[in-house]
Amino acid sequence: MATRPPLAPATDRTTRLEGTARPDRAGPIVYVAPDCTDRAVTKRAHGFLESGHDMTCFSFRRERYLPEYEPDWPNIELGRSEERRLMARAWSCVRAIRVIFAHRRIWRKATLIYARNLDLALLAVVGRFIVWSRAKLAYEVLDIHPAVLSTGLKGKVARWLERRILRRCSELVVSSPAFLERYFEPVQGYSGPSFVLENKWPRAGVFRERNFAAPISSGSPPVWTIGWFGNIRCEKSLHILTSLADALPDRVRIYLRGHASYLGASRSGESRLAQAVAGRPNIEFAGAYDAPDDLPAIYRQVHFNWCADFSGGPNGRWLIPNRIYEGGFFGVPALAIEGHYTGELVKERGLGIALADPYVESLKRLLLEITDDGYERLRRRIEERPIEEFVDTGDLARMIRHALSTDS
Repeated sequence: MATRPPLAPATDRTTRLEGTARPDRAGPIVYVAPDCTDRAVTKRAHGFLESGHDMTCFSFRRERYLPEYEPDWPNIELGRSEERRLMARAWSCVRAIRVIFAHRRIWRKATLIYARNLDLALLAVVGRFIVWSRAKLAYEVLDIHPAVLSTGLKGKVARWLERRILRRCSELVVSSPAFLERYFEPVQGYSGPSFVLENKWPRAGVFRERNFAAPISSGSPPVWTIGWFGNIRCEKSLHILTSLADALPDRVRIYLRGHASYLGASRSGESRLAQAVAGRPNIEFAGAYDAPDDLPAIYRQVHFNWCADFSGGPNGRWLIPNRIYEGGFFGVPALAIEGHYTGELVKERGLGIALADPYVESLKRLLLEITDDGYERLRRRIEERPIEEFVDTGDLARMIRHALSTDS
């Protein structure tokens, strides 16, 4: 078997991405967002502006990411909010009504109000009513919250509220088709207008160059690097990767970057992650990163991209993580789970490997058996995929047009 050292720097194999021309000004948008420091919010806000719309974001601020960050787009803060604490977030939304009413002229001028998550969609419905706005409403879902999947009273109330929102929105926007097929249609009975807006980065002004790393072979034995980036929240994923690190201490390196969220029952993801990394020299947690600016550098350091998620019950099986687009853009093979929607996508598009249970044994077999040539073939298939599979080249603009053309 061919051998492999740490990855080499990027080569000259580069695909240029030309920025798209900015279209004529379109109707104003109000974007109601959970956290102005979240890069997913940055991505969506920039996407609206690049689509040619005047956009004002009404957002909360959380402490999870970059608490001192100041948005570089029009933003009006609604106050502080807390992750996963639905009741606390609901009370924050009540206080936010005062801010919305103070800026009612912006809401009245909007042609579209775009709200992410259930609590903010509720806030948008109330805000639209109290300021007499006639804007269309789009409800964006990037995760199915455990509360709406609960079988108890809390779940019944949450689903009832969501059905009220669905009746009032002009568009349901989901990041994964599985959310429609396995939740909204069969559970909520939704059959209204919908749009699958995959969680890609906007094309203009983001990745100007597509640099592929070129691994070289020398030395023995080969050491493979698995990267796990973004919101580190899945306890089972952490267990799988630490078990793999223990089983192959000289053959695998685990490289983690991002923010440690709730891991299992622990409210302190940072301490749980620190405990997992301690005493394991082949696991490195290098802290937060700035997306998209740091993405080329971090993906050049890994051979495989961990795209599994077991957290949040069925939500983990249905979602498509944004890192599958990021890693795919740079030609890094994804590691996903058989039976999860991401695993189906990986197999269908040839984006990497779908692992069967037992996952640690599947990973060991993969890393011990894969050859240098086999890995190069895997990468080459990804590098040859159409750029539109990884970067938004017009999906957001099409979604906006579709939302504005539907009947409320």
